[in-house]
Amino acid sequence: MGEAVTKFNPYAPSSDERYEAMAAVRAAGGVVPTDAGYYIATATGVEQGLRDVEKFVGSFMDVSALPESDIVLAAIPEPRHGVIRRVVNTVVAGHRTAPAEPFIRAEAARLVERALDMARRDGSVDLVETLADPLPSAVIAHITGAPVADHDNFRVWSDELLEAQNTVASAPMRDFHPAFAAYIQAMIDERRASDDPPDDLITRFLRTDVDGEFLTDRAIVTQTMFILVAGNETTRNLISNCLHTLATTPELYARIRDADSMIPVLVEESLRFDSPVQVLARAVLADTEIAGCPMQPGERVVFGIASANRDESVHECPAEFRLDRVKPRDHLAFGTGPHVCPGATLARLEAVAMLEALASRVAGLELVDGFEPAPNPVFWANGHRRLQALLTPA
Repeated sequence: MGEAVTKFNPYAPSSDERYEAMAAVRAAGGVVPTDAGYYIATATGVEQGLRDVEKFVGSFMDVSALPESDIVLAAIPEPRHGVIRRVVNTVVAGHRTAPAEPFIRAEAARLVERALDMARRDGSVDLVETLADPLPSAVIAHITGAPVADHDNFRVWSDELLEAQNTVASAPMRDFHPAFAAYIQAMIDERRASDDPPDDLITRFLRTDVDGEFLTDRAIVTQTMFILVAGNETTRNLISNCLHTLATTPELYARIRDADSMIPVLVEESLRFDSPVQVLARAVLADTEIAGCPMQPGERVVFGIASANRDESVHECPAEFRLDRVKPRDHLAFGTGPHVCPGATLARLEAVAMLEALASRVAGLELVDGFEPAPNPVFWANGHRRLQALLTPA
């Protein structure tokens, strides 16, 4: 193996050098051992592993010593995973997002108008702070049933929780942020005491039996916190990546303003090109192999989503951002198989709504002179924490 392969770090920040290292792993067979576990770099290998939910399960933390009530949905093995997931699907799955669409579009329009007002006043505006950050946190809080006045807390708490979890230490999610957990518990108590609770995620958890029994409050807190953080972080990275691409490619922005039907295609290409989730970690449950590499129970695997989405055997000119791909959704940004991201449709809707609101109200956007993006501090994520830009009103 070449030096780029043997020293590969699955959790390094996204960069051109990292994409070159991914290509080297793919060229060397597609699997390389790392300190975090076997890194799988090819689209075929990643898809195989993600679909085989009987042999691979887990999260970035080792949860083997935790009780089930403290294990997040992604790390609960089948068949119980599927039962709990069905409760989540009743709120965030594709066919359930329609009731939230008016709220999402109205919120996106409001945020764009506010960003324009700030740009008129201050000369420039941070697109992450004004657009990419607040929309996902408001939407996920809305779906969970949190009061509008508390929506911004979800963004702050999500950031704080992710920062606390960056050590990949094995501990219950509620222990990383007790105040966040206490807030969710209070929502549980309110719904249990109400004769007519709102039809939201927490109420669904309270009223739906799982394998003949109801989830404990502790388990509901765990799953709700997990969904809130995952939905917030991945979607804001998707939106910020789209905004960065448009702010640095004026001809592309002009194109979607002329034909907003291209916005969904742009969102898909951004998901492929700048995968918001760079990697997914799993534990091996049974003897298996990927690309000829044998794996045994207890070993760890890191599926390279970003690498798979730039696999030359699947995508022509993968290092180019293109809107003419024959199958724009032919990527693994949301995973695949039985455990595909349940909020994929919701994330797409939020990104499209934001870009449509932007294109209808902003004639031009560009980053301020000399602006340099900073790496995302979340080790598994790829997105922007700041995008200072100039806006030209339509």
